[in-house]
Amino acid sequence: MADPMRAEKVTLKDGRKVVVRPARLRDAESLLRNVNLIGREEVYILIDEVGPNLDEERQWLGTFDGVRTVLFVADADGESIGSADCHGGRYAKTRHVGGIGIAIRDGWREVGLGRILMERILEWMRARGFKKAELSVFGSNGRARRLYESLGFESEGISRRHLLIRGGYEDEVLMGLWLQG
Repeated sequence: MADPMRAEKVTLKDGRKVVVRPARLRDAESLLRNVNLIGREEVYILIDEVGPNLDEERQWLGTFDGVRTVLFVADADGESIGSADCHGGRYAKTRHVGGIGIAIRDGWREVGLGRILMERILEWMRARGFKKAELSVFGSNGRARRLYESLGFESEGISRRHLLIRGGYEDEVLMGLWLQG
């Protein structure tokens, strides 16, 4: 089995190529730009805008150790256009669980990148011995929900009217995937 921490060039459905690899400290500026662009859309991730604080972004990147936490980036010619991260449970009772987050820039969606990033995160989690993957998704994000379901995730609950987006309340759907016995 290949090392999940590898850098790998992948071809998307539309023929574009990206490199999926673990994040590096020098990705800070590009990752900050990416999360702010996605956040401003308001309908995909909880963050609206991180702001321009490069030092905080570098500090955050330094928390990913590749053992209990990881951040993979999709790099298109030196620019981060997508990312997926996992944070392992911090307490003895939740150490077997990893929480996943994913963010893909507009213009790079619906070309298979979400699946590629999710498969890499799940591969990493299995290699590190995690038993369960969990995530949450906005109720209106049907595309993401279909992707997660196709990977075996199941809805585990709904936090009703948990999110306030563009003046309206929306559900947050909690999903989980059992990885191994």
